[in-house]
Amino acid sequence: MVDLQKVISSMGKINNADRLVCQYTNMITSSSGFWVGDDPLDYGSPLLMAQLILIFFITRTTYFLLRPLGQTMAISQIIAGIIINPSIIGRDTIYARKLFPPGGIVVLETLANFILMLYVFMLGVQVDTTLIKNIGKKATVIGVSSFVFPYFLGGAAYFIIRRFATVETEAEIGLRFVMALNSMTSFVVITDLLTELKILNSELGRLASSCSLISSTCGWLLTFIMTNLNLSRRDSLVTMNLSIAILIGFYTTMIFVLRPLVIWIVRDTPEGKIIKHSHFLTILLIVLGTGLCGEFIGQRGAFSAFILGVVLPDGPPLGTTLAKKIKVIVSGFLLPVFCAISGLRTQVLSIKTSSSIVIEVLILLGYVVKFITVTLTSLYFNFSFYDAVPLAMIMSCRGVMEIAILSMWIESNVINRQLFTLSIFTMVVITGFATPTIRRLYDPSKRYIPHKRKTILYIAPNTELRVLVCIHNEENVPAIIDLLEATNSTRASPVSIIVLQLTELTGRAQSILAPHHRRNNRPPSSNANMTRSERIVKAFESFEKCNQGNFVVQHFTAEAPYASMHADICTLALDRRTTIIIIPFHKQWAIDGTLEATFASIRAVNQQVMHKAPCSVGVLIDRGPIREKNRPTLLGLKMAGQPLYQIAMLFIGGYDDREALAYGIRMAEHRNVSFTIVHLRSNNTCEKDTREDEELINDIRANVGVKNKKKIIYREEIVKDGVGTTKVVRTLEDGFDLIVVGRHHAPDSIPTWGLSEWSECTELGLVGDMLATSDFEFSVLVVQQQPEGAELVESPKKTVSRGRYGDKRIYHDYSEDENDHSQSHILSP
Repeated sequence: MVDLQKVISSMGKINNADRLVCQYTNMITSSSGFWVGDDPLDYGSPLLMAQLILIFFITRTTYFLLRPLGQTMAISQIIAGIIINPSIIGRDTIYARKLFPPGGIVVLETLANFILMLYVFMLGVQVDTTLIKNIGKKATVIGVSSFVFPYFLGGAAYFIIRRFATVETEAEIGLRFVMALNSMTSFVVITDLLTELKILNSELGRLASSCSLISSTCGWLLTFIMTNLNLSRRDSLVTMNLSIAILIGFYTTMIFVLRPLVIWIVRDTPEGKIIKHSHFLTILLIVLGTGLCGEFIGQRGAFSAFILGVVLPDGPPLGTTLAKKIKVIVSGFLLPVFCAISGLRTQVLSIKTSSSIVIEVLILLGYVVKFITVTLTSLYFNFSFYDAVPLAMIMSCRGVMEIAILSMWIESNVINRQLFTLSIFTMVVITGFATPTIRRLYDPSKRYIPHKRKTILYIAPNTELRVLVCIHNEENVPAIIDLLEATNSTRASPVSIIVLQLTELTGRAQSILAPHHRRNNRPPSSNANMTRSERIVKAFESFEKCNQGNFVVQHFTAEAPYASMHADICTLALDRRTTIIIIPFHKQWAIDGTLEATFASIRAVNQQVMHKAPCSVGVLIDRGPIREKNRPTLLGLKMAGQPLYQIAMLFIGGYDDREALAYGIRMAEHRNVSFTIVHLRSNNTCEKDTREDEELINDIRANVGVKNKKKIIYREEIVKDGVGTTKVVRTLEDGFDLIVVGRHHAPDSIPTWGLSEWSECTELGLVGDMLATSDFEFSVLVVQQQPEGAELVESPKKTVSRGRYGDKRIYHDYSEDENDHSQSHILSP
């Protein structure tokens, strides 16, 4: 006889199918405390808190342990859910009874379904459906074939295997659904995976995103068909037709009523801002209402919310608001609850030896056929084997969306627990193996290796100089325009400028790198209503007009995560064969000289660019607001005929200093620029300039005061250490607007002794860091000739040694070849 007073909640079966959970109503809320004899875990609220804490702790611990093995957060969450499963930890009956009693599981499942609805809505908003019309032939063929072949070959294998093996009737129908799911590749899962692998905006990442979008479209169409066929199997043809009509009306209402309503709600949101709190709550209410209506007509609330998200416009302001307001709490804290519930549904004991082998073979067959199909199709389109294999692995990965679909199917009795468990386990193994393998096989930075030497120092006379400038915000524009003006474009040696506006990817899943006019389809705006991007374009158009055609400016836009933003910069530099990339420093100064803002994410981008760029790089440290108290910009000097713009070059020696000096010599040819070379040397007779440094300096000294080099001043300063170098720099403080310096110098160079002791920004080099972190009022340009560790692609052409200090590599001696028609990866504007 059971003492009912000691039973908190119990579960049993009704009609051998449905579950019935019984619980005292006074046990649903909070307890009175352990000091009055209550066990808090016997009550709903404390139990839910304990469950959330346990799930979060196990999820984070699992991720901490698996991250060194290359696993993503999604896989860690799934594994953590399996660990919490009664088949593992839950084998302890005390643990299962206390932390996961029947009543507690019901509450947790309800919370998990609500979390899933918000999460998939957020994912749906990030999907840009307009990308489908721009997807190329290769991605379309790969995407369609990766879905069609696994589905039909898997179905054929299913009917063949049925003749030789037996599968339970309850698993037979569900197996068809699982095989259809394995044929599909979820777009939102793949983009999330690519983001975590930091290859979302790589060439392979963009291809994988496009292929998965095509595959997802095929999968959702098939799911819609199969769902209604399943309905017709259970009900009459009239019921099926009525259901289809209601569904079409439901989705039509989303497109033609809810979408315009949401757009109207957010229409007045200022650029760069999130939507109002009241508007955000209204949109959440629309999401809940859509989910509720979906449940009334037989569609899962989560699926209805996802479709609503897809039909809404992606990106800001809605996508940005969702990312800032609910992404952290939903994705980081509450989503593991859903994964834990999925783990609780997996039961190792449900796997039956008699049929599990047949089911597992058919599930694995879907993965194998997809892998082979994507690999062969990619090879057919002349992809390299080392690109085809990672692409096939990416397309075979699974994530939260697949778990959500499987969970909906097991709740609807479409699949049984054995099929669910085998699907989850296979998903974890395949994705867990593929993720670190992709990291190992695919390195996008290898594509940035140039076939030609791209430096200012070795560019042929009267050749076009191509400069890629990166813009993060409007504050970067004046200083960069000053530098470009000083670069001295002429008819004989023109300057081609590629302006790349960089924006963090928020609110959408797919990264973007495209000509600006293809991203900006808005009609021309008045000056008062211009967006940030339009104002930047307007500034460069005015600059181009003022120089009467000496400069040619092209505009590009890139939206990418900061972790992989350098890939867009390097890709565009390689595609446009640029000679130098100009990137703004990550710190900004106010007009009074104080540090106004520091952007750690931009610093990370700069470090990656300097490490992987296919050409020279210049970091521009702008102290323009301080300088402009006393004098106008260089362009203003040119137009007003004012005194010269003073530029100084600190030359210590080394390949970067030679590149910086070559840039400075070009700037010295500008009629409004005066250029001073400060050669820092020591009295130590053992330290001498290298042959390259000596030849370059002697050539400059011989030509000082001759022809167009009359405004070049050369002077030597003898210093004993870094303190002496600092004193020399102090003498330049009041007389110069811009200081140019190389990043690296000769090893153990005496002028740099002691500077490393207080180095803060190592990416600038010792002298550059000293100039950036001190309270000087001039701007600084730190130049790097070649990213450290980069090599050129082998070529049969003649090579010559460019002997860096201790560097035995051989570099190709190329000038700019105007007949170079290498394949372009970026659409021309």
